[in-house]
Amino acid sequence: MRVLVLGAGVLGAAVANRIAARGHEVRVLDAAPAPATGTSAATFAWVNGNNKQPPHYQELNAAAIREHHRLGGVAAGWLVPNGHLEVAATEEHRTRLTERVTRLAATGYPASFLAPAEVTALEPDLRVEPDALAAWFPDEAHCHPEAFVAMMLAGVPVSTNQRVVGVEEHRTGASVQLSDGTALTADHVVTCLGRHTAALHEDVPMIEPAPGNAAVGFLARTAPVAARLSRVVTTSTVNLRPAGGGALVAQTLDQDVLADPARPVPPSVVSTMAERVRDRLGYPVRVESAVVGQRALPADGLPVVGPLGAHRYVVVSHSAVTLAPLLGELAAREVCSGAEEDVLRPYRVDRFRRPHPTPTPARRPGEQ
Repeated sequence: MRVLVLGAGVLGAAVANRIAARGHEVRVLDAAPAPATGTSAATFAWVNGNNKQPPHYQELNAAAIREHHRLGGVAAGWLVPNGHLEVAATEEHRTRLTERVTRLAATGYPASFLAPAEVTALEPDLRVEPDALAAWFPDEAHCHPEAFVAMMLAGVPVSTNQRVVGVEEHRTGASVQLSDGTALTADHVVTCLGRHTAALHEDVPMIEPAPGNAAVGFLARTAPVAARLSRVVTTSTVNLRPAGGGALVAQTLDQDVLADPARPVPPSVVSTMAERVRDRLGYPVRVESAVVGQRALPADGLPVVGPLGAHRYVVVSHSAVTLAPLLGELAAREVCSGAEEDVLRPYRVDRFRRPHPTPTPARRPGEQ
């Protein structure tokens, strides 16, 4: 088969890789000058099945962690399987963390509480409040998305600076229209355009990034810090993970209500981020860059994966860094064989067409 994959982020790269691995002819189109320069480049990249609801979605994320390992992510350098440490210092956070650890452990997902000495053994430079509650999630990890995309696209033709403005289905295949008027045809077209999905497929409802909503948030990268940090650490004030070379990636989720995709990050937000990182690690911190990340977020917060017709297919999700290896494999199976994967049934686009109660607004991604 000839397959066009639209989008060279983590999902598009994974889908293209798994279809090409089955011996089919794949070409990836992306509007950017290079792969992995959109949402995939502005993500906290925490690989986890932690605070995911409903249960089938938590199970999907847990299975995706295993798929990262099955594909050799550690040896390839995109996956850092050092676990996740969460520290709760407020009463509300402690209550929610207690409930979550108890619930996850009951399902078999590795989660447990830590004594203060155990926290210090994991992260010697982390400053923790005396009355804080700490939890440990050993199977979780963080990812280097650019490395993941590079490995997935090795040997796959990628055409950059190619903006797709339309997708049409025909009796024997599908075609895409580019902004320069060119039309390309294939047996199947798979759309993996993240937050831009609804621009091509209006039947896939997405939350459009807007000031303060759940589809936007701040992300900062520090200059190298003279402190040890080996894993994802989430706290009541700031979330941190290593970025390589001694630098850190930081989130301050309570400040995300100030995020506006049309404006730069306010200096006060950057200052607060630097102060909170310094307070956690005890070392001066300089924020090297800060961006307003724009998340791919379907209307109900859950992935949309499946056929839109006989020759068109869509894959879009929040938590794309976690889910990409698994959704890439499952989508490839369906596109190449036509068979249905049972695990994907809750994520079909037709759920938005069925009568149902007004959905609960999507939670801000990453909320503790």
